[in-house]
Amino acid sequence: MAEYLLGVDNGSTVSKAAIFDLAGNEIQVASRTNELDYPHPGWTERDMKTLWPYTAEAIREAITKANIDPKEIIGIGTTGHGNGIYLLDKESQPLRPGIASMDTRAANIIDEWNERNLHPKAFVYTLQSFWPGQPNALLAWFKKHEPDIYARIGSVLMIKDYVKYCLTGEISTDYADFGGTSLMDVPRKSYSKELLELFGIPEVYDALPPPLESFDIAGYVTPEAAKATGLMAGTPVVGGVFDVQGSALGAGVVEAGQVCIVAGTWSINEIVTAEPLADPNLFMTNVYTVPGLWVAMEASATSATNLEWFVQTFCAEERMQAKERGISVYEVCNEMVASLPPGGTDVIFHPFLFGSNVQATARAGFYGMAAWHTKAHLLRALYEGIVYGHLSHIEKLRAAGAKMEVVRLTGGGSRSPVWTQIFADALQLPMEVAEGTELGARGAAISAGIGAGVYRDYADAVAKAVKLARRQEPNPEATPAYLARYAEYNRLLEAMQEPWDHLSKLGQ
Repeated sequence: MAEYLLGVDNGSTVSKAAIFDLAGNEIQVASRTNELDYPHPGWTERDMKTLWPYTAEAIREAITKANIDPKEIIGIGTTGHGNGIYLLDKESQPLRPGIASMDTRAANIIDEWNERNLHPKAFVYTLQSFWPGQPNALLAWFKKHEPDIYARIGSVLMIKDYVKYCLTGEISTDYADFGGTSLMDVPRKSYSKELLELFGIPEVYDALPPPLESFDIAGYVTPEAAKATGLMAGTPVVGGVFDVQGSALGAGVVEAGQVCIVAGTWSINEIVTAEPLADPNLFMTNVYTVPGLWVAMEASATSATNLEWFVQTFCAEERMQAKERGISVYEVCNEMVASLPPGGTDVIFHPFLFGSNVQATARAGFYGMAAWHTKAHLLRALYEGIVYGHLSHIEKLRAAGAKMEVVRLTGGGSRSPVWTQIFADALQLPMEVAEGTELGARGAAISAGIGAGVYRDYADAVAKAVKLARRQEPNPEATPAYLARYAEYNRLLEAMQEPWDHLSKLGQ
């Protein structure tokens, strides 16, 4: 009998189910889109009542199209976007819509904590920065603004944990995913009442889910879930994976010193270390999914989602052209960007449509536009601006002591050779891209493979299930043009500080 692994990946808007053979090959992928809701400025939500049915539909379609016997799926791993929050009530039912990680409703909570100089006290537990989309801030926001919701909280989950609960009926999380929430004592891999007291939310202690290793068996597919998905009841489901770490695993990053960049919904820039790189200037240091290792991360909601918004808002003509040619609209965008050389546009783009690594109130913008600029100029500016956002994070990791020699690039941006080359040239690092497109799901699937006993550990899984598709070297001749534009990008950031502060006050 053939054997397969299933990775279930829930990002901010898309639910995916990907089936892999034990060599890591993608056998079938199916997906469903669950649009985000924006009920108020700065709010970003996802309907939990449709999240599970859509995910179940994707699983059933993947099994059907793969034409395999559900008995042949020997393990299931879940992954999904980190942070945000997905709440169950005390009867273990969805309490309200889920909140995505780009949500900024709790920005004022962060301001209050900063005024109290709370970060140094919390940092010894969390090893990470404050930001509005984390559960600690969101829970404090609920306690202050929606106390009735806060009083009814039964379980605090991440998105992949909610899907895992729907599959198994069991509530749990994994150390790495919850280690990124600022609700855990990361150095000790345990919950802390003292930490929750600092944030003013001690009441949620009993609502925090039991943590597991990502490859530990968390439960088994229930008969109800089997009926909804087409899976075999009793199939083991493991603890699951924080999506940014799942992408790194799926790209083959399992050793200290390896670097992964995710150019997706978020700008994720992470390096695996043997010891924690505890620096209060960094976004996050966390336990890595591979036991005994750590990951230092710089991140913000400033990456390829900006391109998705641009395409949906301004590229109707390109979408029609892509349909006529039988290709993706993003391939058309790549061609437009490649039509201009490095330094071929003098427009600067700040990629802050969904958040910022500069300040909570920063907003996106194209700067320096003139009548002669075309859509190609704007697209190249957008591609470059997103890379500059990543570069600012890489510089902070380097300043904290991280040594980098090569990067595994993942996320939607890695599918574009022209974009990959911009990354290589601007960061002055070789970019390696692993085979496959569903790397986060693969990371979850190989975790399930360890739990099912088909891989010895993560090193064994990567050796058997991850292959490189290409490697792109930096072009030294192109680098000066990008670094000059990066300097202009930063000068504009400094100039925009006061206007952003003014706009923030107007919105209060």
